[in-house]
Amino acid sequence: MKPVRLLPRFVERMWGAKELAPWFPNSTVDIGEVWFTADENETSEGVTLRALMQRDGAALLGTAVQPAYGGRFPILVKFLLTRQKLSIQVHPDDAYAEEYEGSPGKTEMWYVLRADEGATIAAGFRQAMQPEELRRAVVESTVEEKLEWWPAAAGETYFVPARTVHAVGAGLAICEIQQNSDVTYRLWDYGRPRELHVDSALAVAKLGPHPGPVTPVPFGGGELLVSCPYFATERMDLKGLIEWRSDTGRFHLLVATRGSGTLTAGASNWRVRQGECWLIPANCGTYAIDGANLEILRVYVPA
Repeated sequence: MKPVRLLPRFVERMWGAKELAPWFPNSTVDIGEVWFTADENETSEGVTLRALMQRDGAALLGTAVQPAYGGRFPILVKFLLTRQKLSIQVHPDDAYAEEYEGSPGKTEMWYVLRADEGATIAAGFRQAMQPEELRRAVVESTVEEKLEWWPAAAGETYFVPARTVHAVGAGLAICEIQQNSDVTYRLWDYGRPRELHVDSALAVAKLGPHPGPVTPVPFGGGELLVSCPYFATERMDLKGLIEWRSDTGRFHLLVATRGSGTLTAGASNWRVRQGECWLIPANCGTYAIDGANLEILRVYVPA
């Protein structure tokens, strides 16, 4: 099988932005999220990703990878573009989500693409809390003060396991890689007229500090940003040609976050530009990317 381009799906959010460049054309409405690997995403094959999975099965996903709950693609890749702060929220782990929501949990990571001056990311608490303290903070509208707000900078990575209380601040562009689940419990929303889920949030939230940005692990072709049971993400800053062989056990995703280059597989090649996501099927064979100023995130399900 040849590489497949996953076409972006633009999702309006009240906290989103109209300025989407350089990854996408600017918008007349507030776009908060750009999805690449949802069921409904169209592909360069002329069918949706869900239809492609059903058509090609293990040749696409790999012999060691199963669809997620409900037949979904195992990993959800998004871009987040924020004009305002997102809600303070928490996601359940698999055990809680499966019991109470009929869904997998949600562990995620954020790779910061752009950060305005003063932009911040909240993850964890300044100090350990008890559940009743956090409930009181909700009543008193002081939850925001209890969180640790980290100064955000382009090139940083935050790993956010399920049960971590977190929030994405304003003025950020982020590549988010996560379990394919959208179960979210809002703990605080700055007075916006949206539902809160305080009891559920308190049932799952870890009430201690977070370690902050991760320290990447260098390897020959780049650096490993995150590896967990659900996904692994590598970053490559290309200065020329790099060649890989697809893994019959698992697909690869290539997310272009900066620059442009050429993707080659077999006798065919395709132009790759920032803001694109490409699916390398498990049975693709040898493929290569050539780029003089191309940053790529390579994402897959670990062994």
